[in-house]
Amino acid sequence: MRSPMRFRVCVINLLLLASALMVLWGCKENERRDTVIASAANPSHTYRATIILRQYFAEGKPDNSPTTFVLLDRDTGKPDYRNGEEFREDQVVIRPSQCGTLNVEWSDDQVLKVICEKCGLSLSAVGQHPRGVGSIRIDYEGFPELSSWETGSHAN
Repeated sequence: MRSPMRFRVCVINLLLLASALMVLWGCKENERRDTVIASAANPSHTYRATIILRQYFAEGKPDNSPTTFVLLDRDTGKPDYRNGEEFREDQVVIRPSQCGTLNVEWSDDQVLKVICEKCGLSLSAVGQHPRGVGSIRIDYEGFPELSSWETGSHAN
């Protein structure tokens, strides 16, 4: 026969373990928060470009360098991304940090425009920015020649 004391100790240990797992799971879920900023399908609805702003958190507080992702995928009718998911390299068009407003627009089925609307980053400061992804040509518009922190900047 088990003693009531031993049973209580097991229950307390299980509760402590469950609490610790809930805290760890909660922290994991809150490491980053994704917000869909814009999304547009090409005219034939075969591809979709989506802009996601990813805010990172440290100790429950947002850091000061969110990352903007411009993603390109086959169109399913709407953006379909889970919060914090890792994006495949072949779907990321650009991923600037500390960028202002971006937008996406399709010129036609095969040409996607990534538009800087007072983003403050020169295209060279954005990092990798391919001129094409698969059969889709990528055009960049409105990016200043110099970033807003560079001398002589004429940011949009």
